Amino acid sequence: NYYDNQIYCFGKGPSETTVTAGPKVTGWGSSVVIEGTVTDQTPSPEAKGTPAIADEDQEDWMEYIYMQQGCPKDAEGVEVVLETLDPNNNFYEIGRATSDASGMFSLMWEPPVPGKYTIIATFEGSKSYYGSYAETAIGVTEAPSPAVPIEPEPTEPEPTEPGPTAAQSIEPEPTEPEPTEPTEAPLFSTTDLAIIAAVAVAVVIGIAAYWTLRKRK
Repeated sequence: NYYDNQIYCFGKGPSETTVTAGPKVTGWGSSVVIEGTVTDQTPSPEAKGTPAIADEDQEDWMEYIYMQQGCPKDAEGVEVVLETLDPNNNFYEIGRATSDASGMFSLMWEPPVPGKYTIIATFEGSKSYYGSYAETAIGVTEAPSPAVPIEPEPTEPEPTEPGPTAAQSIEPEPTEPEPTEPTEAPLFSTTDLAIIAAVAVAVVIGIAAYWTLRKRK
């Protein structure tokens, strides 16, 4: 190396892969986010724990790590294969993701059936790093059935008196007759008065005849 007159040997370094998925338990039909990192685990203070970088960018990256050169702005990470063991013990690939210059990768995925899934993230290795892998697990529950609204029991309306229709006449409310003062019945009828008058006349005539006859004697 012309910077420090040191001789360096290049070789593969160990790597470390991590993976998580969330939410840990989700409903069927929802997606989960799978994310993790791939880092360099070379046992040197400068490189250990730094992001794993693509072979094409290794020269600039090593100068940045060991020679304090500028960080390459367009450096890329490494490819990660994401696979799963589903609830029916089927093993298959669900996608691939490439880590960035910070070592992070991520993928959004929708599990096809309910149950428990084991998710495996594998970095298969490159010319610069040995491969590594990591596992995590998630659970997918059945979607809850839609709630059925509880309808209130029907209540009978209070009875109301029907109003008068056009064909019906509105009868006035009965009113009590006003009290009238009783009148005294006459003591004698007309016939009685006529008889009394005739008797009185006969008495007068009889008395007059009696006196007339007495005077002649």
